[in-house]
Amino acid sequence: MLRWWRRWSATRRTHQRASALVRRVLSEHEYAQLRREGFLEVPSHTRPGRRYRIPVNGSPVASLEPDGRVVYLCLQPAEPIPRQELVVVQKLLLEGAEEDYWRRANRVGRALGRGFGRRLLG
Repeated sequence: MLRWWRRWSATRRTHQRASALVRRVLSEHEYAQLRREGFLEVPSHTRPGRRYRIPVNGSPVASLEPDGRVVYLCLQPAEPIPRQELVVVQKLLLEGAEEDYWRRANRVGRALGRGFGRRLLG
């Protein structure tokens, strides 16, 4: 029982730190969008009209192209991190190293999970 409690307590602290990080990094508007829509939308800095939708669990990211196409990109850190932090990591990478993000990310044919793509595309 004690082992379970310690693991639960450590997990809870990890999620609290992740939540605090998300609140510090995201603007009020971005945080509200993430909670309301289930994704964070980030405009491209390299291609006018392109927008990225980062789901609340962080991956895969939908790239909404100006011509109407949707490309799903999957990029995961080498070490596991809380899902909330993954949203922040994806946002910062897309804003600061978008071309590198595209070089490293795997393209997936469609969003993973049931109904996931419809939710991202609204």
